[in-house]
Amino acid sequence: MSDGWAWEYWWPETELDLGPELAGQIKERCEELLRAAETCYISGQLHEGRSDAQVSYVPGGMFEYLIAPRLLKLVVVSVTAY
Repeated sequence: MSDGWAWEYWWPETELDLGPELAGQIKERCEELLRAAETCYISGQLHEGRSDAQVSYVPGGMFEYLIAPRLLKLVVVSVTAY
């Protein structure tokens, strides 16, 4: 992302357990969420708020994520396929 924002899975091997379609849906949604985070959050050390877990639904499943503005990160903490 242009402001240094990035996303990642809490456990790096998470994507290996997902099918390529679900992994692609999660990647696409995370990139959308990062674009929003760049405009909604004061970046880096100036951010004083906290980060609550949020849920996003995609075709084939859902995932829970945290936005950590001080780290410029979105972290996917759990994925549920259905």
